[in-house]
Amino acid sequence: MAKILFLLLCFVLPLTIRAQNADERIGRFMSENRWFDLARELKVTPMDSVTPLLHQMAVAMTHHYFNRPDSACIVLGDLLNNNQQELGSNTLGMATLMGINLARTEHYAEAAGLIQSLYDQLTAQNVDSTQTENYRVLAQQYKTYASYGEICKPLHSTGEYRIPMIINNETEQHSLNIDSRINGNETRLLFDTGAGVNIISSQQAKEYGFHLLDAGMPMMGIGMQQGRYALCDTLRIGGMAWANVPFFVVDIQTGNTNADSICKDIPPVIGLPIMLRMKEVQLDFANREFIIPATPTPNPLHESNLLRTDGENLRLAATDKAGNPLCFHFDTGCYYTTLLPKWYNSHKVEVENTGMPDSLRMAGVGGVSITRSYVLPQMEFRIGNGFIVLDSVNVNTGIDLNTGQLKNTAYLNREEDGTIGLDLPEKFSRVIINLKDMYLEAIPYQ
Repeated sequence: MAKILFLLLCFVLPLTIRAQNADERIGRFMSENRWFDLARELKVTPMDSVTPLLHQMAVAMTHHYFNRPDSACIVLGDLLNNNQQELGSNTLGMATLMGINLARTEHYAEAAGLIQSLYDQLTAQNVDSTQTENYRVLAQQYKTYASYGEICKPLHSTGEYRIPMIINNETEQHSLNIDSRINGNETRLLFDTGAGVNIISSQQAKEYGFHLLDAGMPMMGIGMQQGRYALCDTLRIGGMAWANVPFFVVDIQTGNTNADSICKDIPPVIGLPIMLRMKEVQLDFANREFIIPATPTPNPLHESNLLRTDGENLRLAATDKAGNPLCFHFDTGCYYTTLLPKWYNSHKVEVENTGMPDSLRMAGVGGVSITRSYVLPQMEFRIGNGFIVLDSVNVNTGIDLNTGQLKNTAYLNREEDGTIGLDLPEKFSRVIINLKDMYLEAIPYQ
């Protein structure tokens, strides 16, 4: 999904001597998008040592990123109703977050009205269309959803569900699949934690009787493609079922004949919208099944290590062997775990001394990328309470193999240190993805 342009952190607040250090730390974490650090700081910092307005803004941001939209709406509503003058240039950012969180709590009509109002105000101020287009698109999407009633309405009763896990290993890149029925049509789905939307091709959407909506959105990957939203009447997975399920209709095109032929065979993709409805999904690799518990599992960690990004992806906090913090895009739709240019640029000497030079060819939305890379013999990761040593870890330098220039793509410019693919979680006996308390726990084989 496209990212909304946030204008959040251009604030100048009066700082008292007593509050200065805490304010500076919290302000820095917010300006650098360091949401895990911000959440930890708020836990250990007394409220009265932080400027009240800054503290309230920080709380709103953590509620937003750690998937607590009800709480975010309460805090943001108070900020916008009682502190607009003090917010100053931050008002637009806070109002945008309010609209997004209203939609996350299924108040689509209110969300559409607010985002449309922001778009109208920006347009009246002659703000460049590149900064306003996302508001227009988002308002239209929310308006359309509001006209259809409840989106992803559950049709099944509360309870534990166990569904066979299908690991497609016909090619080198394994994938995680699950059987389903879409509008009564049997089909296999790709289970993809890296997909912020459910995805289906135009041909599949036509065959399965989808209702095309008057709402579109650009999709970013290696390049960018336009797509359109559509609804299926019912989606059934095992004993679970939902009505009015949105899918993003797009025919993935890379411009490469071989890659495009592979993309044509990709089944419909189940992404974050359905996983959020499940609240918790356990990937039980030992028994080859998905487990959706009746009640989400209490968090065994002392904090959340998973957050929901602006692009509707999952970001995972982990550490390396030495305990150094790492942030990853969590993507079971990709097989190989890869370290990205952000990590490479901080570890060049280590990589060039221990890694084997290689090249990395990637195909995805909007194009094909061939970059210089290295292969590290192994690397140790800690995910939740689980440790694992992964062999042959790719490091993407982001440097085009042919031109020697840095490539400028959405994938390579991620804020994360890397992407965790399916090859890492499948080394564990079970992986718990909890989207209620936002944590991921990896349980090793005994």
